[in-house]
Amino acid sequence: MRSCWEALRAGLVRSIRTLQADREFSAMKSELHTIAPFDAPGAVLAYLRRTPGELDAKDAILGELVAAVQRHQHRELATALLWLGLWPGLDAIYNRRLHHFPHNPEELVSLLAAAFTELVEGLDLSAVRRVAATLVRSTERELMASRRRAWDEEERRASDVERERYFREMAVAEYTLANRVEATLGRRPGRDADDHASTVGAWLRPVLGDDTGLLLSVLIVEESQREAGMRLGLSHEAARKRFRRAVGALRQHLAEPVSQSGSVRRVCPTSGRSGRPGGADR
Repeated sequence: MRSCWEALRAGLVRSIRTLQADREFSAMKSELHTIAPFDAPGAVLAYLRRTPGELDAKDAILGELVAAVQRHQHRELATALLWLGLWPGLDAIYNRRLHHFPHNPEELVSLLAAAFTELVEGLDLSAVRRVAATLVRSTERELMASRRRAWDEEERRASDVERERYFREMAVAEYTLANRVEATLGRRPGRDADDHASTVGAWLRPVLGDDTGLLLSVLIVEESQREAGMRLGLSHEAARKRFRRAVGALRQHLAEPVSQSGSVRRVCPTSGRSGRPGGADR
């Protein structure tokens, strides 16, 4: 699982052992006084990683390397020296956080590298007391912040998938319920949606009250919940909640035995001679 991480280190080591790196290091020595005493990049790393103590002197070297990167001056060599000089601390981060990436350690390498690179390029040296400690600790903090953002995004996408599935299921339920309503009430051929909605509304209003118009707009007039809500002066969220409430009430009503339906009729009454619904039974 460490192959990608070790490959990164091996590539950095190779990059400081070329003839081009030696020539660049010679030019760098004349510009960065803290590395002037060293004869090769490897000697700088040996001092940073193996010599105990001398924290101020080591921090001065790291600070000049960071400044060189920010000035785009010997950028590649300075970056490689920073990586390798701080490798023990960065390697400890990798080992501590690997369990968060059990199936994709390459993602850990990518996030760690991105966090470290961004910190080096944006580090305010005037506000830093210890360059090494700041870079290592901040890299770990930014790494986990990036991972949390990725987790949040994954959860959001999963939630979106669940939401879409819910609305698909609701659409199927709405269609099925509309068919049940029409089968129960008996929609006659040749009647338009508004005419039919008016007839159905007379039957539904005692059951649903103020939610009747919203339910009819969606199930019979075939408006979306958003469209019906806007026309009725409701927000989309309010329309969605009221529609769900109306659907639940109608399902419960249709499921009740006729003997328990009380004064509310289970089928749409026909017009009597008086011209009012239910005229024959008034």
